Amino acid sequence: MSTPDDLPWPELGNVSRGATRGNQGQKGVLGQPDRDGRCLLQLRVQPGVLAVKLNRQSSEWYRTLDSEVNRALKTTKTYWRKARRRQDYDARADQDHMELHEWLQQLKDKTMSQLELLMQKGDIQGPPYVMPEDIELTFLRKFIERQAAGIPHNPRLRNSFIAGELPSYSHRDHSVDSYSPEPSDQGFTDPSHSHSSDRQNDIAAHLSNSRASESPSLLTNEALAAEANSSSGFSDIFPSAIY
Repeated sequence: MSTPDDLPWPELGNVSRGATRGNQGQKGVLGQPDRDGRCLLQLRVQPGVLAVKLNRQSSEWYRTLDSEVNRALKTTKTYWRKARRRQDYDARADQDHMELHEWLQQLKDKTMSQLELLMQKGDIQGPPYVMPEDIELTFLRKFIERQAAGIPHNPRLRNSFIAGELPSYSHRDHSVDSYSPEPSDQGFTDPSHSHSSDRQNDIAAHLSNSRASESPSLLTNEALAAEANSSSGFSDIFPSAIY
């Protein structure tokens, strides 16, 4: 059993997907690294109000966290929008996706709050605020280590991963390209049904061509005579068929 994170894993239960965190504006936006690998992090919604230049390690860690937050948000939206209408929709996987995004977002919020606390205590001097190289955001270390090792952050999936057991669902990146085409409004399209439909269309086309090739306007005199003889024979056997 691994050491639990200082940030508990959220148990969301039944959550409305319409809930948002409001207008975040420029809050949490990380700038491009300078020649020393330092990035400027915006801590307020209004641009330029409160910013801190992170050290190189914190810049790399925060960028990794920020990209995972965005990826998790895209994943859970895409998974819910597409997979919920598929026959293989997994509610447990959907819940895990939502919890992962919430946990990552809380970790990102805590990072910004911790930086602001260090600025208030004077550990990060300013303005302009520049984070010393000897300061480490220790609560991010376990996240970074698991991320690098490919270990799930979800404790339930993590324990299964450590025990060598596969999770109850395939925990893959549900990006837009990883999905099969969405079914139409008429419902789920069975590939075998579409194949049989194509075959039926081919047969119908073949029969249509056969009838067209045998139309009276295109038949020769011999063929017309043969058809007349066969028709007369048919009427001799079933006289009532001509009325």
